[in-house]
Amino acid sequence: MERLPHRPQTNDPDRAPQDRKFYEEAEEVLSHLKRRGTPMILFEVEKGKAKPFAFSTMQHKVQRMRVKLGLPAHFTFDACRHGGMTELEEAELTDGQGRALSAHRTQQSYVGYAKRTEKRVLAATRKRHAHRLTNETVTDVQNEQQKSVQNEGREQSVIAE
Repeated sequence: MERLPHRPQTNDPDRAPQDRKFYEEAEEVLSHLKRRGTPMILFEVEKGKAKPFAFSTMQHKVQRMRVKLGLPAHFTFDACRHGGMTELEEAELTDGQGRALSAHRTQQSYVGYAKRTEKRVLAATRKRHAHRLTNETVTDVQNEQQKSVQNEGREQSVIAE
């Protein structure tokens, strides 16, 4: 079974990225499940083929689990999703990264979840700036003037003969 650790990005050069487990107990349980695909929770349709549960099916599964565990009525699938969004926000992701992981298709749908805290805005700005600097460096190298012309010198004289 393949286990993929979360490797947080960091802007601190003195701190190397390391594996970070958000919820040790939950990850221990999940580590024993068969990996069927990229989405977190899939059901097997037939041998070797899996697909995600429908939203309403997941709501029912969470409610049955809530009752079994004796959790309060406000523990819902939607509340779990909001909790996950909070985790994404605390991981200092950019809006684009958060939307990709949460499956929000538009900025408008994501805005309700992503709070505009100063810490989060500064982290996203640092990431954009680092990305821009990296792209500028690569572009400068790609657009650098050639010091010689192709077929210059001996090859050119052979062609002329």
